[in-house]
Amino acid sequence: MVADTAAYTTPADLARRRINASLRGPVLDVLAGLLPDVASLPRERAVGLILSDYRLLHRCFQTFRARRDAFQAVLVDRRDRPVRGDNEVMSCGRTLNQTISMMVRSAAKRHFRQRLDPWQDRSESVAARFDPWPQPGWRGMLERVMGNMRPPTARTRPPGPSAADRLYDSIKEYLLHDWQVPILPQYARMTPAEVTALGSRILDFRDAGQLAAHLDGGEPMAWPAGMDGAAEPLPQPVMTPAVAEIDQRARLIDLLTADGSRLAMKAMVPILAHPEIAILASPRGREGLRPLCRTLSRTGAATVRQLAVGYGLPADRLAVFLAAAADTLGGDIFERLFGPGADAVLVDRIIARARASGLKPDSPPAAFNAFMRRLFAPFRRGD
Repeated sequence: MVADTAAYTTPADLARRRINASLRGPVLDVLAGLLPDVASLPRERAVGLILSDYRLLHRCFQTFRARRDAFQAVLVDRRDRPVRGDNEVMSCGRTLNQTISMMVRSAAKRHFRQRLDPWQDRSESVAARFDPWPQPGWRGMLERVMGNMRPPTARTRPPGPSAADRLYDSIKEYLLHDWQVPILPQYARMTPAEVTALGSRILDFRDAGQLAAHLDGGEPMAWPAGMDGAAEPLPQPVMTPAVAEIDQRARLIDLLTADGSRLAMKAMVPILAHPEIAILASPRGREGLRPLCRTLSRTGAATVRQLAVGYGLPADRLAVFLAAAADTLGGDIFERLFGPGADAVLVDRIIARARASGLKPDSPPAAFNAFMRRLFAPFRRGD
């Protein structure tokens, strides 16, 4: 008991407790006064919910940087004197930079677990997850997509570190800055081997698009002049044949129109015309492919990015995923859900439901087709 108490009261643990108390108290109060999205959260869960939502956490950091004066009461040292620099020790015993790093690492761990660690009970039928039958109309569709899935009846975790834990352990020492928060989804795409190969140079990717282009096999990173290894090709991780076969993400450069705004039909038509895909995408036959392609051409770039980059779908799975929705819903509703003005949260929720139903990027196209048609069956357009 004494040993437990001693461990609980170490300086590092005391600093962590002070930081958490500050975040849940005065820092949360200020943020709630500046951001309506924070004010609407249940107070006892607000900090956890913010750390679990990288977009909201990014807005919180942006607000802090823009309105640092509003947080002056908590940015003080142990003598209650204002802390001006990010590397000055605050009353909690840590600097602002150390506190930010702690928050970024916590957010990364949560995001990696959301993306990489399966939590659902696969024994429960897919049909049961969609009960009860929703009310008709757009409101019913939103409730169906955004509503809570039936919780799993049991959770099992294989022994040893999970995929999320292994990725986090490999990258945590490089999670230092608040500007890295929007890049978390791209970090989640990486393998520990890829992180190790880049090392500290991962910090030279200052935005999500730049890292996404690198991971998608685009132009190599232009390292700053004079940097060690700048004139040498970027070392690539050794990939076994098994891993190479699993990682079949569609490349954005192959999927988007020249202006990068929409899904390119020149990429989709050959896939949809393939007999095995055509029978899934357009059960009414080839005469249905032309209107289907017109509907699919309304797909926005953000949706394509979420499916190809975030979900990791190969091009044929992505085509079936979208085609099943387009064939079921029709053009107008499809565009509201997946078009250029689509709500990214809705698309993320649909992806989450697909994952919860056991669909992985390498699942058969027929499985994606069945899932999407069942999801939107109550809202099927009239033929």
